[in-house]
Amino acid sequence: MKKTLSIIMPVYNEKNTVASAIEHAKEADIGNYNREIIVVDDGSTDGSTELIKRINGVKKVFMPKNGGKGRALREGIRHATGYYVVFHDADMEYEPADFKYMLPLMESGLADIVIGSRFLGRKQNLFGSKKNVIFTNYIGNMAIRCAWNFLYRHNLTDIYPCYKLMRLSDLKEVTIKANGFVFDLEMMLKLKKKGKVFVEVPIHFKFRDYKEGKKIGMGVGFASIWYMLWHRFFD
Repeated sequence: MKKTLSIIMPVYNEKNTVASAIEHAKEADIGNYNREIIVVDDGSTDGSTELIKRINGVKKVFMPKNGGKGRALREGIRHATGYYVVFHDADMEYEPADFKYMLPLMESGLADIVIGSRFLGRKQNLFGSKKNVIFTNYIGNMAIRCAWNFLYRHNLTDIYPCYKLMRLSDLKEVTIKANGFVFDLEMMLKLKKKGKVFVEVPIHFKFRDYKEGKKIGMGVGFASIWYMLWHRFFD
């Protein structure tokens, strides 16, 4: 029997890309797996909700008001029924066909979480015509990465990628309370404390800037370092 991959897509005010992102996730070749796409509209006010309602072939969850990415992901997890689960943003920065190459690592039994790194295996161009990353985001991620690797004796290249593939049963073993972007970090901290093995693979990534709707900012970086210090020394 084929295993099912649950693809959870949180959406907040992404009317320009959400329909394309959903269709891309529906059509991408993910290998010999069934797919379950769960779209969680987190109280959008720009027309995304109406677009999602017109799309067939996916599970839809509509939050009454915006509660943050973490809250939307928790709701998506609650509705997921697959063997594996992965998160997928609605901004068209990521390529869901990468799942086809991440899933065999899970099947090998050598990894519990497969992380799709935006920085592994490709040069980071911060300026010029070949720019492929936002300078402030790269510096912030580098600071978070250094803090993570130092505090938790790890060697990851990307702490905040969207793609983290794991068994749904493992994810449901941990209670994650954060409602915002630090949901991802809290999830990783608690899974690592349970002894789960992380493996990174390079993925395709096409960045967008703040003018195009990118939401994560420097405040997330400060919150992330505080989270890591708290969970390392006080939790």
